[in-house]
Amino acid sequence: MDLLVVVVVVLGIMVGANLLLTGAVVRRLAAHERKFAALGPMLGVPGGLAAGADLPPFTAETVDGRSVDAGFLGDGPGVIAFFSTTCAACLSHAPEFAAVASGTSGLAVVSGEDGDELLSALGSTPVVRERESGGPIVTAFEVDTFPTYYVVEGGRVVVPVDSAAAARNLLASGVPSA
Repeated sequence: MDLLVVVVVVLGIMVGANLLLTGAVVRRLAAHERKFAALGPMLGVPGGLAAGADLPPFTAETVDGRSVDAGFLGDGPGVIAFFSTTCAACLSHAPEFAAVASGTSGLAVVSGEDGDELLSALGSTPVVRERESGGPIVTAFEVDTFPTYYVVEGGRVVVPVDSAAAARNLLASGVPSA
């Protein structure tokens, strides 16, 4: 009988220790999940319209006074990018996008106040300025990460891509039909 009591006590201690360790692991995993969720936009996890979605209707005026809408991108392949004046990476990505946009129909949407340096880095690319951070075009495209890029053709989002380089490569290799 004494042996049975010892075995039950030892087994109870082992089960208790196992529960404590399992609880610690679960708490640690939850903490890491919250950290990675917070880093999502910085890691370039794209949000927004899915491949094959129709371009949302929009009408806007570029900073140089031209009127643009979804048809501005034409039937051929084009690119549209979303930048934010509060995005640290946007300034470094802007010149590459400007180079890609110069070879095709391109449009940049800049969200936020100030940002003269960002506008300058976009060069001659047509730019729509949305002063408020959740402006109508950003909202219509469901953009939640900056910078965000789309390759479009025939009024449809063909592919959301994670960089201007990826857009350039897709355009060079031939855009798949939507």
